[in-house]
Amino acid sequence: MRLRKGLRVCLLICLAAVSVLILAAACSSSGEGDKAAVPPTVNQPVLEQDPPTSEVGQTEPDHASGHVPDPDEEKAANGSDKPKALHEEMNGSAGQLYAMTFEAMMKLDEALNHEMDYIAVDLSEMTQLTEDDKTYIINHLQSFGTEIRDRTLEQLIEEENPDQNSPTLKGVLLRVDKVEITEDSARIEGSKYRSGTGAVGARITLKLEQGTWKLADSEMIWIS
Repeated sequence: MRLRKGLRVCLLICLAAVSVLILAAACSSSGEGDKAAVPPTVNQPVLEQDPPTSEVGQTEPDHASGHVPDPDEEKAANGSDKPKALHEEMNGSAGQLYAMTFEAMMKLDEALNHEMDYIAVDLSEMTQLTEDDKTYIINHLQSFGTEIRDRTLEQLIEEENPDQNSPTLKGVLLRVDKVEITEDSARIEGSKYRSGTGAVGARITLKLEQGTWKLADSEMIWIS
């Protein structure tokens, strides 16, 4: 009787041991399955950065068309060549003729130019001049480095010394008195005035060569 009970106990122990081994194997298999089910790590793509912004005023090529801007084209587009074009258009004009005449007068008796505040040109009687002619004359005389005015002697006296009949001006007044023009030459007489005792008469001769007025001769014909 005791032997049977001992056999039962051994059998139960063996069955329990087998059950434990089966459960352990099942748990181990389940753990490996869970581990295998984890998806592999995926490397995230690196985001592309925007290209650096170009510096202000820097010219960038047009990659779409393959065209690289030409500095000369930009200069022409901005109108930088307009003064040169205007200068060429004035060749042979009345504006060029008188601009060179006044310039030649300024170089006669340069002592009258001492400490002058301006150069005045009397264009009041020169009705043949266009606005472009007058602008050309004013711009041409700016090479003397002073203010250029369009004034008569009476206007200057009124502005500076209204109580004097023959005042000393703060600048120089240029005027044209006589003009002789042929097909290819011109002779112009006029005056350069600073005061009643500081003035000269001038005779300027110019030639028209290849459509451009050029100085041929300049001389003083009287002095006071």
